[in-house]
Amino acid sequence: MGLEKKTIEAMSGLVSETIAIRDLSLEVLEGPHLGKMLPLEKEVIRIGREDWCDLSLPDDPWVSTLHCECYLEEKGLRVLDLRSRNGIRLNDSPILDAYMLPGARLQLGQSVLTLRSNPQTKELSIQYHDSTGTLIGKSMAMRKIFSILPRLGQRKVTTLLYGETGTGKTSIAQAIHRHNQNEDAPFVVVNCGALPPALAESMLFGHERGAFTGADKQRQGFFEQANGGTLFLDEIAELPLELQPKLLDVLERRKVRRLGSNSEQDVDFHLLTATHKDLQEECEAGRFREDLYFRLSVMVLTVPPLRERKEDLPLLVEAFLKELSPERPLFLTGEATNVLKVHLWPGNIRELRNVLERTLVFQDNDTIAASDLVFEKRHAMKGTEPSSFEAFIEEEDLLWMKEVFPTLPLSDHQPPPSLKDILKHTERFFIEQALAETEQHAPKTARLLTISESWLYSRIKLYGLKSKRKG
Repeated sequence: MGLEKKTIEAMSGLVSETIAIRDLSLEVLEGPHLGKMLPLEKEVIRIGREDWCDLSLPDDPWVSTLHCECYLEEKGLRVLDLRSRNGIRLNDSPILDAYMLPGARLQLGQSVLTLRSNPQTKELSIQYHDSTGTLIGKSMAMRKIFSILPRLGQRKVTTLLYGETGTGKTSIAQAIHRHNQNEDAPFVVVNCGALPPALAESMLFGHERGAFTGADKQRQGFFEQANGGTLFLDEIAELPLELQPKLLDVLERRKVRRLGSNSEQDVDFHLLTATHKDLQEECEAGRFREDLYFRLSVMVLTVPPLRERKEDLPLLVEAFLKELSPERPLFLTGEATNVLKVHLWPGNIRELRNVLERTLVFQDNDTIAASDLVFEKRHAMKGTEPSSFEAFIEEEDLLWMKEVFPTLPLSDHQPPPSLKDILKHTERFFIEQALAETEQHAPKTARLLTISESWLYSRIKLYGLKSKRKG
């Protein structure tokens, strides 16, 4: 499947690519959906039982909710099993990840599919932004997310967003909401971790006048405020355990009763939730109801951290610079771009925006050099005596380290943790920390870490860090 690339540029950023591919389609040869066909016109195709899948097979009881994903690639159609209940077979052989060529037979449950190929070619547009223009990203991880957002929004699929702090979960929720096709529909954002414990129930469900001391007037809760639109519950793992049954009841019956009221109000909203915690672990620990978890996780999207999608950096930087300086075009030197690429970004996209905004406060030139970038200092002020290791680093770094270092027992992780990756991230983090404390003075850094200068220089080159040999 040969590819002919055409690029489309907006300003200095590549926003999409158009590739020429063979005209392919999937056809159901056997099973309850015999004869059903799907022309392959997207980069990512999802097959499963739900109606929001690109190829929906609802009458096949052995097909999982989301059974597999297919990717149009240069080598052909790549098929990836998504931990389905019964797996997938390609030409009668069980597979997890393989390429499907024209004429091959793919079995999912009782359904058998084949790949049809026509002699002509067609153009496939690969977008580096979602269709609402809310999100940008060139990485495959983000393009996968972009591809499913329209279906999640239009069909109002209850969706759980996983991701570290600052990865852009709220922006993804906004993009899903915008696919509801109603510009006037409300979008209500609630940070469950910021709800005052004494008022959480009233704020969520509302109250009548006189329901409790201080309730001097009637108040609609967040569920009623989101009626006809989207309710986004951020940090859902922080929702008090005693309120979780009431949330489950509202989700099941779509009715809410204000505090102090004898009647119920009908509510219709699209629920989106987000967390940086593992809700399955929270369920096992007794801090989150398992029945509520299953109700929230109809669709689960994992938002990758910025350090795992560095190819998105140029587009993100350009977008932030345009937002922060709409009247004056700004550009980064190659060295400045490299500095951003090697940074660990424990605060993810939020930290990137903060660095650029902080930099522009002191920026007089149109070109931003590496020395102009203003990062937040991570080390303690001189003269202070931190009482523990955690006092040396910022809260965002602690969140990042919790993601890098796997929880125990190690046998619980699937896939198993990579010791090589853990050591690499740890080594780079502490070398960068030591360089910051010595103002990039390599000899002092080597003494601080009790290592040889030659070994330090080799690591500085490997990780693309800045240093001064003398001074």
